[in-house]
Amino acid sequence: MGNQEKKLVAKNSSKNCLSPPHPTSAFNTTGLKVNGERRSNLGAPTTRHWKKDKEKCQPKTRKTDARICTFNCRSIATDDRLADLLQEADRIKYDIIGLSETKRGAELQAKSADGTGIFLGKRNEASVSGGVGFITHKSMTPKVKEVKFINHRIATLTFGVSKRFNCTVIQTYAPIGTSNDEEIAEFYESVEDVIRQSKSKFKIIMGDFNARIGCRANPSETFIGPHSMEARNEPGDYLASFCENNRIFHTNSFFEKASNRRWTFVSPDGNHKHEIDHILANGRFFTDTHVVPSFTIGSDHRLVRTHLHFNLKFVKHQEFRSRRLPRKMIDESLISTNCELTQEPPPNPIIDVYYNNIVNMLNSIQEKSMVPQPNHSNNRISEDTRELLKLRREMDRTSPTFHIFSALCRDEIAKDHQEFATTRLVNAAMAKKSMKKVARNLAEYSSTIPSLKSSTNRNRITQRRGIEQEIQKFYTNLFKSTINPTIQRRPRRLGKPPSFLPCEIRSALSTFPNGKSAGEDKITADFLKKCTEKIIGTITKCFNQIIDQCQIPQAWKNSKTILIFKKGDRENLENYRPITILPVLYKLFTKCILRRIRRTLEEAQPIEQAGFRRSFSTLDHISTIQRILEASREHQIPLVLVFVDYHKAFDSIEPFAVWTALQNQGVDQYYINILKKCYQNCSTTISPFFKKVAIPISKGVRQGDPISPNLFSACIEEIFRATKWDDYGININGCKLNHLRFADDVVLIAHNPHQATSMLNDLVKESAKVGLKINESKTKSMRNRFATSSPITIANTPIGNVEEYVYLGRQLNPPNEILPEIHRRRRAGWAAFKSIEQATDSMTCQKTKAKLFDQTVLPALCYGAETWTLTKKNSEALRVSHAALERRLVGIKLSEQRERGIHQEDIRRLSQVKDPLKHIRQQKLRWAGHIARRTDSRWTTTTLEWCPKDWKRPVGRPPMRWSDELRKTTVYMTTTTKWSNIGLLVPKTEIYGELWSALYADERIN
Repeated sequence: MGNQEKKLVAKNSSKNCLSPPHPTSAFNTTGLKVNGERRSNLGAPTTRHWKKDKEKCQPKTRKTDARICTFNCRSIATDDRLADLLQEADRIKYDIIGLSETKRGAELQAKSADGTGIFLGKRNEASVSGGVGFITHKSMTPKVKEVKFINHRIATLTFGVSKRFNCTVIQTYAPIGTSNDEEIAEFYESVEDVIRQSKSKFKIIMGDFNARIGCRANPSETFIGPHSMEARNEPGDYLASFCENNRIFHTNSFFEKASNRRWTFVSPDGNHKHEIDHILANGRFFTDTHVVPSFTIGSDHRLVRTHLHFNLKFVKHQEFRSRRLPRKMIDESLISTNCELTQEPPPNPIIDVYYNNIVNMLNSIQEKSMVPQPNHSNNRISEDTRELLKLRREMDRTSPTFHIFSALCRDEIAKDHQEFATTRLVNAAMAKKSMKKVARNLAEYSSTIPSLKSSTNRNRITQRRGIEQEIQKFYTNLFKSTINPTIQRRPRRLGKPPSFLPCEIRSALSTFPNGKSAGEDKITADFLKKCTEKIIGTITKCFNQIIDQCQIPQAWKNSKTILIFKKGDRENLENYRPITILPVLYKLFTKCILRRIRRTLEEAQPIEQAGFRRSFSTLDHISTIQRILEASREHQIPLVLVFVDYHKAFDSIEPFAVWTALQNQGVDQYYINILKKCYQNCSTTISPFFKKVAIPISKGVRQGDPISPNLFSACIEEIFRATKWDDYGININGCKLNHLRFADDVVLIAHNPHQATSMLNDLVKESAKVGLKINESKTKSMRNRFATSSPITIANTPIGNVEEYVYLGRQLNPPNEILPEIHRRRRAGWAAFKSIEQATDSMTCQKTKAKLFDQTVLPALCYGAETWTLTKKNSEALRVSHAALERRLVGIKLSEQRERGIHQEDIRRLSQVKDPLKHIRQQKLRWAGHIARRTDSRWTTTTLEWCPKDWKRPVGRPPMRWSDELRKTTVYMTTTTKWSNIGLLVPKTEIYGELWSALYADERIN
């Protein structure tokens, strides 16, 4: 650096400046090699000669409508510090600068001589910390509509974007990371209240959050981006939950930046740099977020700036969507009458003719039994509002009162829509109906696929014709068989199975859920359930003819498919799940067959398979994995887990492999032949817009068919039978455990990466024989600190290693820590509460509100809690999360609770909800009872009774075990008694009676 540059740096850098100094002169640029991007931060012209490379320059695709900044100034309590800040702000491009830690003793709202707006709140009265405010550019100051200071941590500024839309900027200063959980929860509750009260279309939340949020932890975090410079800490979990629960985007993490252009805070010694200042937005109207290194007034924070682009045309189009057609409902009283008056179709040897006649008869009865349901769209508007709309149509548009009257009509329409939705939700809650279904019915439009990425060149396709062609190409290749089956010896043909009975059809029909969609024949399961025995007898005759002739109606081979978005990129077809909408009569037929062969299929399944089996659940495998992690940590056992992910498993499996598996597992050949007919020459149609796209199907099992999960599990069993893993896995009481599976969710278990690699490659080889392909990018390994670090490979390609993994809805980690899972459950609990919040706010019966809360929020908050090992810290974190939800339910803020001196027990009496810790203890005891009573030697029981004798436990107190809480619950269990051996001491009835007495002693006293 030359002498001239050194003088410039010394002149423009303060003594306490912690940001790197930069040359700031914009007057003499000759001979200086200055970065063009940094010069743009200063608002100075670049020195590069772009005219020479004019053809290489790309025009800007989006203009910047506003530049919003946030900055922790570390005090501008005096006028000279404020003048320093304003002088520094003149050197950058900005519209609004939000300030944290202003530390002003009194509120200040002023305008400088050049028109810059100054809006500063006062600090905390009890200390000299806190204080937030805004600095607005002279061009933005006339657009400011409102500035409000909520407290010393939160302030809002609203400015006009257009005549119709506003943008509200919420500046915050969060409690420091060492604050207690209640103080942090109170802060985020206050921010949520401000967001909810704001009526602006666009909202920006920014400031010093004192949290390191990190990058996206898992694909379900759609509002957090993939880029960060550091891992997430505990305050970052609160911020991540806040973003996901309120559907707010964390803008910093959506843009890739170098680490030196990302940190926002540096420690006093300069050794630690963190990203704790964040900018959040309620929509994707931000185009860039970055730090401005050159901005400094001696603070240990750096200024963060985001560019906003308000696409007002898109916002206006969102308000106009087509509504659904009026619904109809079935009148049960008319069904019996119409069934008796309808003549039964005569038998016909041609099954297609006979089946079509039956379908026409059922359609006729269903149509005659339908009565118009009140039009949900028209009934949203009350009669009083309709009169106002009628008066508005008759008014003179040039009258000065016309606009006032129009505004009144808009307000009344919005009020009617709100009351209509609230009434529907409350009625559903009172009637114990599905809240999801009601919310889905309230929606006046459904989303479509906006665009897709081409599978060949990854170009973006926006034309609807191109999207339809891409869907047809993708799913035609997916459902196309690629393996020629080898000719096998045809098994001996057995006799025909017994005919179906009407009671068999009725029993199978009773298991169908209500409210499901109809197939191409328009017949619903709700209608068939209400039909008389005469109609059931006709269906039974049809099914028996199908069995006798071993012929399937052609209508059963055609279906329609809907694409359900899972998560990830909406423009990638890999992220959509195809669900087949089949005729109800076909599903009823396969359900009857499944009931006859289910026992045979389940007897062929080992205890490692828990998916789609009676008396099995996800808790079986979660408990097993949790116990293995617990024992490996205590006894220092090397452990390697490989979580296998199949690529489109249900859609890729070859039919010949399914039929071979059924033969090997002892299923009657006649049923196999019938199922073969069901899967031969099938096709489906997908309607992404209006036109139907036809797709042939030659492989895969239908997702939507009742029997397809069992067919898939049978085929998976054949894969694992072909593997020779008797010497692999971990030794548990003399038995080798090398894998667990829940349908297609497979986890491999080994002591070292070499075993895991060998097992994984064997699985890849055997899976390829039946058409399954392992997704290498989503297959992950997880190992504890006692296992070696050598890579696990698939065909010499290493797979990724992770420190945590979500398996069957439970987040696992090698140290078996529960706190990260509690943070996930907290986010799930808030998401569940948001779905019922509108209903609970309008309910007057507190008992009904509490019941709805316990049925909706508590299961989401406590999922898998039967397997948790709760310490005091974990219990306190769960209690704080539940207390925040409880306060929201009764409408009391944490600050109000403290001011009024309300105890948590008083809130509990108001809310009448269950205590989460007692609920978890109850579930844990119930789960322990299930395991103790089992006699089928599942891995759940075996691992809980496992004592690793080949491994020596180190000296010292071991970490808390799952069974330790049970020992504290009952007097029959001492420190030397195993929980599983309690049945040897006293009768079981006395055991569980004593357990429940200990559990509910407090409740009986109250």
